[in-house]
Amino acid sequence: MNDDFSPRLTAMRDALVAEVDRTGAAGTTPVRRRRPTRATVLAVLAAFVVGGGLTGGLTAAALPGADPDAAVESQLATSARYQVEESNHATVLGTPTFLVTHGDRTITLDDRPRGADAITVSWTCLDRADLRVAVDGTRVDVGDPCLPSTEDVDRTSWSMTPVDGSGNSTVTLSGSGPARYAVWVSWVQRATIAEPSPQQDAETADGVVTLQEYTTAFNRLQACMAQAGHPMGDVPLTYWSDGLWSSTPGGDGPWYQYTVPGGGGDVFDTDCSPREFDDVDTIWQGEHPMPYEPPVDPALRD
Repeated sequence: MNDDFSPRLTAMRDALVAEVDRTGAAGTTPVRRRRPTRATVLAVLAAFVVGGGLTGGLTAAALPGADPDAAVESQLATSARYQVEESNHATVLGTPTFLVTHGDRTITLDDRPRGADAITVSWTCLDRADLRVAVDGTRVDVGDPCLPSTEDVDRTSWSMTPVDGSGNSTVTLSGSGPARYAVWVSWVQRATIAEPSPQQDAETADGVVTLQEYTTAFNRLQACMAQAGHPMGDVPLTYWSDGLWSSTPGGDGPWYQYTVPGGGGDVFDTDCSPREFDDVDTIWQGEHPMPYEPPVDPALRD
């Protein structure tokens, strides 16, 4: 992480990470995963990705300090860094730019750090506004209209947009009239995502995945995670029948439902899953859709 990430922001981010990790800690009910978290990373590697704010608990009013702009800056920095660094395993580079403004503005990012290949923008509207954001001409979906946060809902949003070349880039903002908005902008180096292995390519070449191919790919995923020092443990195939989950064959499925070991999210999202399992799992789940909104704590019966 960068030195300009203050201890207060570090503590706030760590609290968020702890809340996310809590659901997968020892002694808790495993999270039933429909899709691996790499979906977020893949979205980032497309044209751009926009994520909603961290809902609840991070509104400007809840942050310490008497300066409201400083509170908003902390809010935007925490949201963007958490999404970029924790969710997408990328790295924030350089010195971020923050401003509270209205109307039309252009932010030029110069002094491009070595390795920077994307720009992250985090924003929130302080008044109801028709806000438009673009990075080097690539439009970012802001939502219409852009609404301010409340005590109950934090409407901080963010984007990460790949940029070409090695020179400067610009972020252009267009707001309606005197409506105020705040924006936080920084360079980013995206994570490197592994290419599918020859085995996974062979399993998906015909566009169909058999149960044997599904289980073989998952076994390779487990082996990859174990080799990286993050074993996933015993993960049985599970079936859905008569409103209950079961490890006994029958009903809909089967699927592997699992948690990523604590500390293993980076290697899972950027290496093991894209290399050995992700494409197979995408086809399999398309062929075998999971029940819509299965129970949070499904009962397994033998």
